[in-house]
Amino acid sequence: MKKRDIGILIGLGVVVILVAWYFLIITPKKDETDNKLAEYQTANSEYEQNRAKVQRIDEERTAAKQAAGDLLKLNKLIPMDSQVPSIIVELQATANDAGLKFLKIVPVTPVAGSDGGTIVPIEINVQGEYFDVHDFLYRVENYARMEGNDINVTGRLINVITLEMMQPDNGDFPEVLVKIGANAYMTNPAPASKTASRTQSDTSATQ
Repeated sequence: MKKRDIGILIGLGVVVILVAWYFLIITPKKDETDNKLAEYQTANSEYEQNRAKVQRIDEERTAAKQAAGDLLKLNKLIPMDSQVPSIIVELQATANDAGLKFLKIVPVTPVAGSDGGTIVPIEINVQGEYFDVHDFLYRVENYARMEGNDINVTGRLINVITLEMMQPDNGDFPEVLVKIGANAYMTNPAPASKTASRTQSDTSATQ
């Protein structure tokens, strides 16, 4: 056999080996790689979807906590019922902080407001120096105040409606006796037979 024929046979053998190697080894491995890639892409897509769900859950949980906090603030500002004892405690503590003599508080039966809200009228008598009275009123009006986009709530929503100052019978100058008419609020409806006896100075107070 000639060398040329031998070379041709060797070349054909190499081609056959390469073709067999491609179809028997490379092609199955390529198919396996493609399958693994498809599985990876599917798993990655599921991972991204689950991560988005977890993120939405976290956002919803944060929003729920914020809503719960806002609800607690609203319930503190305007509870369901009058809760007069808590109002007395708050006003007494505020009067003490302002340096006033807290004489008395007279709650009145809740009445239906003209705009549909429920008003808890309160009559308050305090005695002390003028600037202490001013401090007391400032503190009461700031039980609820805006701080940026948030509401800072430290007590009931109370609006001072009327104010009368006079010299006390048992006080020395510069003390004054102050009679205050104020409104607190609640969400439960007032008795049907009652109507509002005091006009609100702030129509947004019961919102």
